[in-house]
Amino acid sequence: MSHEFLLLSLLFLLPGGVIWLARPDLRPLMKRMALASLPFAAAERLFYPRYWAPKFLFDLADRIGFGVEDVLFVVGLSAFSSTVYAVVFRRTPVPCAARGARPWRRAAAAIALVLAVAGALIAAGVPVLYASVAAMVGVAAALGAVRADLLVPGLLGALLSAALYLGLCLVFAALVPSVFERTWRPSVLLPGRALLGVPLDEILYGLGAGFAATVFPAWAFGFRYGRAGSDGGLKFPRRLRRALSSAERCRHRRAEPPPSLSSR
Repeated sequence: MSHEFLLLSLLFLLPGGVIWLARPDLRPLMKRMALASLPFAAAERLFYPRYWAPKFLFDLADRIGFGVEDVLFVVGLSAFSSTVYAVVFRRTPVPCAARGARPWRRAAAAIALVLAVAGALIAAGVPVLYASVAAMVGVAAALGAVRADLLVPGLLGALLSAALYLGLCLVFAALVPSVFERTWRPSVLLPGRALLGVPLDEILYGLGAGFAATVFPAWAFGFRYGRAGSDGGLKFPRRLRRALSSAERCRHRRAEPPPSLSSR
């Protein structure tokens, strides 16, 4: 297949699409994270071709430094990495009592800091992927020091995102055999190390993205992860909701004691 990265990017959009349909309460968060992720698409110029060498649509990576695939990839990654914790543990964003002013300015400052730290590490000789992960985790950990309530969600979000990231990469490898050997450069710190055929570097990136994407928006936009409703925030089709409601009414009717017969 000549456009492996396009296929990978489309695969990464699927979990977010499912979450978008099933959890309407998480849609505002996903919209914000999609917008906040866009600067990282332009960071492809740091990865290509030193980390990997996929083929891009219209050869955009050679012309402007990134491609359409990068935009799709970061939007898809941000969608599931920012919400998988809330989905699995039935949480929903709840506004904090003391919300910071100008949230997008706070978000832009944190994003700029991540890019600056990554750039400094790369300039110091750290390989690009490890520099990116260190920058994401380091800045998110600093935000977690300010908001200690976000550390546990961040760690759980990191593990869940890495697991989902691994699953998507396994599907990708099944669809395009030997793609990691053909397109990815050998790892610098973890040469030849893989989990089920997926380079450990990629799983490490999924960990870092999950940690940052769980902590960052809660700090920037002033919310905490509260318990979701009794249905976990799931949106059921109208017919199914009616059927469930009818079944619940019938259950209550059966539970009611029969009327007593008065003696004559």
